[in-house]
Amino acid sequence: MNYFFLVFSTFFFLLNFFVIRKTLKYVVPNDKKVFFLLLFLSLAFLFYLYRFFGSHFSYSVNKFVSYIIYYYLAFLIYASILFIFASIITMIFRYKLNLNLYKISLILVPIILLAGTFFKHHTIVKKYDIKLDKNYDLEPLNIVLVSDIHLGYINGNSSFLKMKNIINSLNPDIVLIAGDLIDMNLEPVLEKNMLKELSDIKTKYGVYFALGNHDIYGKKAALLTATLREEGVIVLRDEKVLVNDKLYIAGRDNFSKKPLKDIIGDHSDKPVILIQHTPDTIEETVENKIDLQVSGHTHKGQFFPGNLFTKRIFLIDYGLKKISDSNILVSSGYGTWGPPIRIGSSSEICLIKFYS
Repeated sequence: MNYFFLVFSTFFFLLNFFVIRKTLKYVVPNDKKVFFLLLFLSLAFLFYLYRFFGSHFSYSVNKFVSYIIYYYLAFLIYASILFIFASIITMIFRYKLNLNLYKISLILVPIILLAGTFFKHHTIVKKYDIKLDKNYDLEPLNIVLVSDIHLGYINGNSSFLKMKNIINSLNPDIVLIAGDLIDMNLEPVLEKNMLKELSDIKTKYGVYFALGNHDIYGKKAALLTATLREEGVIVLRDEKVLVNDKLYIAGRDNFSKKPLKDIIGDHSDKPVILIQHTPDTIEETVENKIDLQVSGHTHKGQFFPGNLFTKRIFLIDYGLKKISDSNILVSSGYGTWGPPIRIGSSSEICLIKFYS
Protein backbone atom coordinates (compact mmCIF):
# COMPACT_ATOMS: atom_id res chain seq x y z
CA MET A 1 0.00 0.00 0.00
CA ASN A 2 2.91 2.39 0.66
CA TYR A 3 4.20 1.79 -2.86
CA PHE A 4 0.73 2.44 -4.27
CA PHE A 5 0.45 5.65 -2.25
CA LEU A 6 3.82 6.84 -3.55
CA VAL A 7 2.81 6.21 -7.16
CA PHE A 8 -0.62 7.76 -6.65
CA SER A 9 0.86 10.82 -4.90
CA THR A 10 3.25 11.37 -7.78
CA PHE A 11 0.39 11.09 -10.28
CA PHE A 12 -1.76 13.43 -8.17
CA PHE A 13 1.05 15.99 -7.94
CA LEU A 14 1.64 15.97 -11.71
CA LEU A 15 -2.08 16.39 -12.43
CA ASN A 16 -2.26 19.34 -10.05
CA PHE A 17 0.86 20.96 -11.49
CA PHE A 18 -0.35 20.65 -15.08
CA VAL A 19 -3.95 21.79 -14.50
CA ILE A 20 -3.02 24.66 -12.18
CA ARG A 21 -0.36 25.92 -14.59
CA LYS A 22 -2.65 25.84 -17.63
CA THR A 23 -5.63 27.31 -15.76
CA LEU A 24 -3.68 30.24 -14.34
CA LYS A 25 -1.97 30.92 -17.66
CA TYR A 26 -4.89 30.66 -20.08
CA VAL A 27 -8.17 30.87 -18.17
CA VAL A 28 -8.01 32.97 -15.00
CA PRO A 29 -7.64 36.78 -15.20
CA ASN A 30 -4.62 38.28 -13.44
CA ASP A 31 -6.59 39.73 -10.52
CA LYS A 32 -8.05 36.27 -9.71
CA LYS A 33 -4.91 34.16 -10.00
CA VAL A 34 -3.99 34.23 -6.31
CA PHE A 35 -7.50 33.16 -5.32
CA PHE A 36 -7.58 30.24 -7.75
CA LEU A 37 -4.07 29.17 -6.83
CA LEU A 38 -5.05 29.02 -3.16
CA LEU A 39 -8.25 27.15 -4.07
CA PHE A 40 -6.35 24.50 -6.02
CA LEU A 41 -3.71 24.12 -3.32
CA SER A 42 -6.39 23.81 -0.61
CA LEU A 43 -8.12 21.01 -2.50
CA ALA A 44 -4.82 19.24 -3.05
CA PHE A 45 -3.91 19.62 0.62
CA LEU A 46 -7.29 18.18 1.62
CA PHE A 47 -6.32 14.88 0.00
CA TYR A 48 -3.22 14.51 2.20
CA LEU A 49 -5.11 15.69 5.28
CA TYR A 50 -7.68 12.96 4.67
CA ARG A 51 -5.01 10.35 3.95
CA PHE A 52 -3.06 10.90 7.16
CA PHE A 53 -5.68 12.15 9.63
CA GLY A 54 -8.96 10.71 8.32
CA SER A 55 -9.07 8.11 11.08
CA HIS A 56 -9.54 10.95 13.60
CA PHE A 57 -12.53 12.46 11.78
CA SER A 58 -16.19 11.56 12.23
CA TYR A 59 -18.11 9.53 9.67
CA SER A 60 -19.94 12.62 8.40
CA VAL A 61 -16.73 14.61 7.94
CA ASN A 62 -15.00 11.74 6.16
CA LYS A 63 -17.99 11.26 3.86
CA PHE A 64 -18.05 14.95 2.97
CA VAL A 65 -14.29 15.14 2.42
CA SER A 66 -14.33 11.93 0.35
CA TYR A 67 -16.79 13.40 -2.11
CA ILE A 68 -14.74 16.58 -2.45
CA ILE A 69 -11.37 14.94 -3.03
CA TYR A 70 -12.66 12.23 -5.38
CA TYR A 71 -14.62 14.66 -7.53
CA TYR A 72 -11.57 16.92 -7.52
CA LEU A 73 -9.46 13.99 -8.72
CA ALA A 74 -11.94 13.34 -11.55
CA PHE A 75 -11.88 17.05 -12.38
CA LEU A 76 -8.08 16.96 -12.63
CA ILE A 77 -8.10 13.88 -14.87
CA TYR A 78 -10.61 15.23 -17.37
CA ALA A 79 -9.23 18.77 -17.26
CA SER A 80 -5.79 17.32 -18.06
CA ILE A 81 -7.14 15.28 -20.99
CA LEU A 82 -9.04 18.23 -22.46
CA PHE A 83 -6.14 20.63 -21.86
CA ILE A 84 -3.81 18.30 -23.78
CA PHE A 85 -6.20 18.31 -26.74
CA ALA A 86 -6.60 22.08 -26.42
CA SER A 87 -2.82 22.51 -26.50
CA ILE A 88 -2.45 20.32 -29.59
CA ILE A 89 -5.28 22.01 -31.51
CA THR A 90 -4.07 25.47 -30.53
CA MET A 91 -0.57 24.61 -31.69
CA ILE A 92 -1.80 23.34 -35.07
CA PHE A 93 -4.25 26.19 -35.73
CA ARG A 94 -2.35 28.89 -33.86
CA TYR A 95 -3.29 31.78 -36.15
CA LYS A 96 -6.73 30.60 -37.22
CA LEU A 97 -8.54 30.10 -33.90
CA ASN A 98 -10.33 32.88 -32.08
CA LEU A 99 -11.53 30.53 -29.34
CA ASN A 100 -10.00 29.95 -25.93
CA LEU A 101 -10.13 26.15 -25.90
CA TYR A 102 -8.90 26.03 -22.31
CA LYS A 103 -11.97 27.92 -21.11
CA ILE A 104 -14.21 25.65 -23.16
CA SER A 105 -12.46 22.65 -21.60
CA LEU A 106 -13.25 23.86 -18.09
CA ILE A 107 -16.90 24.29 -19.08
CA LEU A 108 -17.03 20.73 -20.42
CA VAL A 109 -15.50 19.08 -17.34
CA PRO A 110 -18.49 19.64 -14.98
CA ILE A 111 -20.82 18.36 -17.73
CA ILE A 112 -18.74 15.19 -18.01
CA LEU A 113 -18.79 14.73 -14.23
CA LEU A 114 -22.57 15.18 -14.10
CA ALA A 115 -23.02 12.56 -16.81
CA GLY A 116 -20.62 10.23 -14.98
CA THR A 117 -22.59 10.67 -11.75
CA PHE A 118 -25.81 9.74 -13.55
CA PHE A 119 -24.32 6.54 -14.99
CA LYS A 120 -22.89 5.64 -11.58
CA HIS A 121 -26.38 5.68 -10.07
CA HIS A 122 -28.16 4.16 -13.08
CA THR A 123 -27.80 0.43 -12.39
CA ILE A 124 -28.61 -2.05 -15.15
CA VAL A 125 -29.37 -5.77 -14.96
CA LYS A 126 -27.16 -7.60 -17.45
CA LYS A 127 -28.55 -11.00 -18.47
CA TYR A 128 -26.53 -14.04 -19.52
CA ASP A 129 -27.59 -17.50 -20.68
CA ILE A 130 -24.98 -20.17 -19.95
CA LYS A 131 -25.69 -23.70 -21.14
CA LEU A 132 -23.00 -26.23 -20.26
CA ASP A 133 -21.78 -28.65 -22.90
CA LYS A 134 -21.57 -31.53 -20.45
CA ASN A 135 -24.75 -33.28 -19.40
CA TYR A 136 -24.86 -32.77 -15.64
CA ASP A 137 -28.65 -33.12 -15.39
CA LEU A 138 -28.74 -29.60 -13.95
CA GLU A 139 -32.07 -27.80 -13.97
CA PRO A 140 -31.91 -24.08 -14.83
CA LEU A 141 -30.74 -21.92 -11.95
CA ASN A 142 -31.20 -18.17 -11.57
CA ILE A 143 -27.82 -16.95 -10.36
CA VAL A 144 -27.21 -13.32 -9.49
CA LEU A 145 -23.66 -12.00 -9.66
CA VAL A 146 -22.59 -8.73 -8.09
CA SER A 147 -19.06 -7.46 -7.56
CA ASP A 148 -17.11 -4.37 -6.54
CA ILE A 149 -19.71 -2.86 -4.24
CA HIS A 150 -17.03 -0.86 -2.40
CA LEU A 151 -19.02 -0.10 0.73
CA GLY A 152 -17.70 2.88 2.65
CA TYR A 153 -18.06 6.63 2.69
CA ILE A 154 -19.10 6.97 -0.97
CA ASN A 155 -21.20 3.81 -1.40
CA GLY A 156 -23.19 3.59 1.80
CA ASN A 157 -26.46 2.29 3.24
CA SER A 158 -28.77 3.72 0.57
CA SER A 159 -26.68 2.26 -2.25
CA PHE A 160 -26.57 -1.14 -0.55
CA LEU A 161 -30.32 -1.11 0.12
CA LYS A 162 -30.96 -0.35 -3.55
CA MET A 163 -28.71 -3.25 -4.56
CA LYS A 164 -30.49 -5.64 -2.19
CA ASN A 165 -33.90 -4.66 -3.55
CA ILE A 166 -32.79 -5.22 -7.15
CA ILE A 167 -31.35 -8.63 -6.26
CA ASN A 168 -34.51 -9.73 -4.45
CA SER A 169 -36.65 -8.61 -7.41
CA LEU A 170 -34.73 -11.10 -9.60
CA ASN A 171 -35.80 -14.10 -7.45
CA PRO A 172 -32.33 -15.66 -7.31
CA ASP A 173 -31.60 -19.26 -6.49
CA ILE A 174 -28.00 -18.32 -5.69
CA VAL A 175 -26.21 -15.00 -5.16
CA LEU A 176 -22.49 -14.69 -5.83
CA ILE A 177 -20.47 -11.72 -4.56
CA ALA A 178 -17.18 -11.60 -6.44
CA GLY A 179 -15.08 -9.52 -4.08
CA ASP A 180 -14.43 -5.90 -3.12
CA LEU A 181 -17.49 -5.72 -0.91
CA ILE A 182 -15.55 -3.16 1.16
CA ASP A 183 -13.81 -0.06 -0.17
CA MET A 184 -10.76 0.93 1.90
CA ASN A 185 -11.87 0.97 5.54
CA LEU A 186 -14.08 -1.45 7.42
CA GLU A 187 -14.78 1.02 10.25
CA PRO A 188 -17.52 3.08 8.53
CA VAL A 189 -19.19 -0.12 7.31
CA LEU A 190 -19.40 -1.49 10.85
CA GLU A 191 -20.25 1.89 12.37
CA LYS A 192 -23.28 2.29 10.11
CA ASN A 193 -24.18 -1.43 10.22
CA MET A 194 -24.22 -1.58 6.42
CA LEU A 195 -23.83 -5.35 6.19
CA LYS A 196 -27.20 -6.01 7.83
CA GLU A 197 -28.84 -5.85 4.39
CA LEU A 198 -27.12 -9.10 3.43
CA SER A 199 -29.28 -11.12 5.80
CA ASP A 200 -32.37 -9.83 3.96
CA ILE A 201 -31.30 -11.15 0.56
CA LYS A 202 -33.75 -13.93 -0.33
CA THR A 203 -32.35 -17.00 -2.11
CA LYS A 204 -33.01 -20.74 -2.30
CA TYR A 205 -29.43 -21.84 -1.78
CA GLY A 206 -27.56 -18.95 -0.21
CA VAL A 207 -25.21 -16.01 -0.71
CA TYR A 208 -21.57 -16.86 -1.48
CA PHE A 209 -18.60 -14.53 -1.24
CA ALA A 210 -14.89 -14.55 -2.06
CA LEU A 211 -12.44 -11.88 -0.93
CA GLY A 212 -11.21 -9.19 -3.30
CA ASN A 213 -8.09 -7.07 -2.96
CA HIS A 214 -9.93 -4.28 -1.11
CA ASP A 215 -11.39 -6.81 1.33
CA ILE A 216 -7.85 -7.86 2.25
CA TYR A 217 -6.04 -4.50 2.42
CA GLY A 218 -5.43 -3.28 5.96
CA LYS A 219 -5.57 -6.75 7.51
CA LYS A 220 -9.37 -6.67 7.76
CA ALA A 221 -10.05 -10.02 6.09
CA ALA A 222 -10.54 -12.01 9.31
CA LEU A 223 -12.94 -9.52 10.89
CA LEU A 224 -14.86 -9.10 7.64
CA THR A 225 -15.14 -12.87 7.23
CA ALA A 226 -16.50 -13.30 10.76
CA THR A 227 -18.98 -10.44 10.35
CA LEU A 228 -20.29 -11.77 7.04
CA ARG A 229 -20.77 -15.25 8.45
CA GLU A 230 -22.84 -13.73 11.26
CA GLU A 231 -25.09 -12.27 8.55
CA GLY A 232 -25.52 -15.70 6.96
CA VAL A 233 -23.12 -15.22 4.05
CA ILE A 234 -21.08 -18.27 3.04
CA VAL A 235 -17.51 -16.98 2.80
CA LEU A 236 -15.29 -19.23 0.70
CA ARG A 237 -11.60 -18.80 1.36
CA ASP A 238 -9.68 -21.16 -0.91
CA GLU A 239 -12.40 -23.79 -0.48
CA LYS A 240 -15.45 -25.26 -2.18
CA VAL A 241 -18.90 -26.35 -1.01
CA LEU A 242 -21.51 -28.68 -2.47
CA VAL A 243 -24.81 -26.92 -3.13
CA ASN A 244 -28.06 -28.91 -3.09
CA ASP A 245 -26.10 -31.97 -4.17
CA LYS A 246 -26.12 -30.46 -7.70
CA LEU A 247 -23.05 -28.25 -8.12
CA TYR A 248 -19.92 -27.01 -6.42
CA ILE A 249 -19.21 -23.37 -5.65
CA ALA A 250 -15.60 -22.50 -4.90
CA GLY A 251 -14.10 -19.24 -3.69
CA ARG A 252 -10.52 -18.12 -4.00
CA ASP A 253 -8.90 -15.36 -1.96
CA ASN A 254 -7.45 -12.54 -3.98
CA PHE A 255 -3.63 -12.87 -3.98
CA SER A 256 -4.03 -16.56 -3.08
CA LYS A 257 -1.02 -18.72 -3.81
CA LYS A 258 -2.92 -21.96 -3.38
CA PRO A 259 -3.13 -23.92 -6.65
CA LEU A 260 -6.62 -24.06 -8.05
CA LYS A 261 -6.46 -27.86 -8.41
CA ASP A 262 -5.96 -28.13 -4.63
CA ILE A 263 -9.01 -25.97 -4.00
CA ILE A 264 -11.27 -27.72 -6.49
CA GLY A 265 -10.19 -31.34 -6.19
CA ASP A 266 -12.20 -33.91 -8.12
CA HIS A 267 -15.30 -32.44 -9.72
CA SER A 268 -15.94 -34.55 -12.79
CA ASP A 269 -19.43 -35.55 -11.65
CA LYS A 270 -20.82 -32.05 -11.02
CA PRO A 271 -20.37 -28.54 -12.44
CA VAL A 272 -18.14 -26.05 -10.63
CA ILE A 273 -18.55 -22.30 -10.30
CA LEU A 274 -15.45 -20.42 -9.19
CA ILE A 275 -15.67 -17.00 -7.54
CA GLN A 276 -12.36 -15.23 -8.09
CA HIS A 277 -12.24 -11.46 -7.81
CA THR A 278 -9.42 -10.69 -10.24
CA PRO A 279 -9.58 -12.38 -13.67
CA ASP A 280 -5.82 -12.86 -13.85
CA THR A 281 -5.46 -16.67 -13.82
CA ILE A 282 -7.82 -17.63 -16.61
CA GLU A 283 -5.37 -20.15 -18.06
CA GLU A 284 -5.42 -22.04 -14.75
CA THR A 285 -9.21 -21.99 -14.77
CA VAL A 286 -9.30 -23.49 -18.25
CA GLU A 287 -6.69 -26.13 -17.34
CA ASN A 288 -8.84 -27.24 -14.41
CA LYS A 289 -11.99 -27.33 -16.55
CA ILE A 290 -13.97 -24.97 -14.36
CA ASP A 291 -17.44 -24.64 -15.83
CA LEU A 292 -17.93 -21.00 -14.85
CA GLN A 293 -15.61 -18.42 -13.34
CA VAL A 294 -17.16 -15.16 -12.14
CA SER A 295 -14.96 -12.14 -11.51
CA GLY A 296 -14.97 -8.38 -11.15
CA HIS A 297 -12.09 -6.04 -10.27
CA THR A 298 -11.71 -4.32 -13.64
CA HIS A 299 -14.81 -2.08 -13.36
CA LYS A 300 -14.50 -2.11 -17.18
CA GLY A 301 -12.16 0.79 -16.57
CA GLN A 302 -14.94 2.62 -14.63
CA PHE A 303 -14.38 5.87 -16.50
CA PHE A 304 -12.62 6.69 -19.74
CA PRO A 305 -9.74 6.29 -20.46
CA GLY A 306 -9.53 3.50 -17.84
CA ASN A 307 -11.12 1.00 -20.21
CA LEU A 308 -8.19 1.42 -22.62
CA PHE A 309 -5.87 0.13 -19.91
CA THR A 310 -8.03 -2.74 -18.62
CA LYS A 311 -8.40 -4.12 -22.16
CA ARG A 312 -4.62 -4.38 -22.39
CA ILE A 313 -3.98 -5.67 -18.89
CA PHE A 314 -6.55 -8.49 -18.78
CA LEU A 315 -7.29 -11.26 -21.25
CA ILE A 316 -10.97 -10.66 -20.49
CA ASP A 317 -11.76 -7.31 -18.88
CA TYR A 318 -15.53 -7.43 -19.32
CA GLY A 319 -18.36 -9.70 -20.40
CA LEU A 320 -18.72 -13.40 -21.08
CA LYS A 321 -16.25 -15.45 -23.07
CA LYS A 322 -15.98 -19.19 -23.52
CA ILE A 323 -12.53 -20.79 -23.68
CA SER A 324 -12.55 -24.54 -24.25
CA ASP A 325 -15.01 -25.95 -21.67
CA SER A 326 -14.80 -22.92 -19.36
CA ASN A 327 -17.08 -19.89 -19.29
CA ILE A 328 -15.42 -16.72 -17.97
CA LEU A 329 -17.70 -13.89 -16.86
CA VAL A 330 -16.28 -10.54 -15.75
CA SER A 331 -18.66 -7.91 -14.39
CA SER A 332 -18.12 -4.16 -14.50
CA GLY A 333 -19.28 -4.08 -10.88
CA TYR A 334 -21.99 -2.34 -8.90
CA GLY A 335 -20.13 0.39 -7.03
CA THR A 336 -17.18 2.64 -7.71
CA TRP A 337 -13.67 3.10 -6.41
CA GLY A 338 -12.36 6.64 -6.11
CA PRO A 339 -14.41 9.17 -8.08
CA PRO A 340 -18.13 8.25 -7.93
CA ILE A 341 -18.56 8.42 -11.69
CA ARG A 342 -18.81 6.04 -14.64
CA ILE A 343 -18.00 7.01 -18.22
CA GLY A 344 -17.97 4.15 -20.72
CA SER A 345 -19.11 1.58 -18.16
CA SER A 346 -22.29 0.80 -16.26
CA SER A 347 -23.17 0.01 -12.69
CA GLU A 348 -24.50 -3.50 -13.13
CA ILE A 349 -25.92 -6.59 -11.50
CA CYS A 350 -25.70 -9.79 -13.56
CA LEU A 351 -28.52 -12.32 -13.87
CA ILE A 352 -27.27 -15.69 -15.12
CA LYS A 353 -29.45 -18.53 -16.36
CA PHE A 354 -27.18 -21.51 -15.63
CA TYR A 355 -28.07 -25.02 -16.81
CA SER A 356 -26.93 -28.09 -18.73
